[in-house]
Formats: sequence, structure tokens, C-alpha cells
Amino acid sequence: MTSFLTHRARVHDARFPLHRRHSALRTCLTVFAPYGLRATYHHLTLSAAIPRRLEADPDALARAVEELHEARVLWLVRADEYTAQRRAEKQAGRRAVPNPRPWWLQSWWESPDRAWFEDPFRHPSLRLSEYVRRQNAILDGADPPAARLVGMRDHEC
Repeated sequence: MTSFLTHRARVHDARFPLHRRHSALRTCLTVFAPYGLRATYHHLTLSAAIPRRLEADPDALARAVEELHEARVLWLVRADEYTAQRRAEKQAGRRAVPNPRPWWLQSWWESPDRAWFEDPFRHPSLRLSEYVRRQNAILDGADPPAARLVGMRDHEC
């Protein structure tokens, strides 16, 4: 398993050629991609304004990996809380996984937000950290807000 933090550091390391830094960003996405790999990558290309020619804006890769990292930190905190909760439930004899399962454990066909699995150019317009906060709030019992999906087919990325 690759280390997200190792590859995050490679994205920031200007000694690496741009194509290697870009590859490191994609490796980060294999570790954490809240919308799925393709939709999360598309989201980051738009939010960080990653140009087709990386030489035009090399800092875009750093902006993208930092947005991804910010969301991942929020997710890790929640995942650790869930792990402790499940451990306590199992010790108390409750072995069945609660339904619905946490958003990060759901398969694409279980997810109510599966539009981006079917079309990776359609995903929430939120920053990734806001999406993670929203999903965590829903997990806590909050009513899901109306998520506005952005259709980005016409956008040049």
C-alpha cells in the first residue's frame, strides 16, 4: 500500500519533474478519492485549475493535493472514531454492521450520491472538505441537504 503522505510530499517537491509530481497526485487519489478516482480527479482539475500543460501552472498540483489532504484529514478523524465505536459495539456483542453503513464503506451501488460513478464529470460543486463534513453530518443523523451536482461535460479540463 502506498503512503498518501509520501506521495503528497512528492507533489510538493520541485526537484521532481512535473510528470512525476502529477503521477504522485494520482497515486494519492488511489488512497483517498471520496467521489471515486475519476470524478475526484476531475473535481481537482477544476478546483485547482490544473492546466493540460502542467508547465503553465506547476503550483496547481500543490493546490490539488492540499485540497485532497484537507478532506482526508477530516475523514481520518471520523474513520478513527468509527473504528473505536465498532470495537466497543463488538465487545458488547453487537456484531452486525449498522445500516446504512458509513459513507466511505458503501459500495458505489449503495451510495445515494452515485451520479459521479456513472458519469465522472458530474460531481458535487462543494470543496472536498465540505463534502466530507456534509457526509459526516448525515452519518450523525442530520437531514441531507440538497446536493447540487455540477455537470462539467462542456468544461475544458
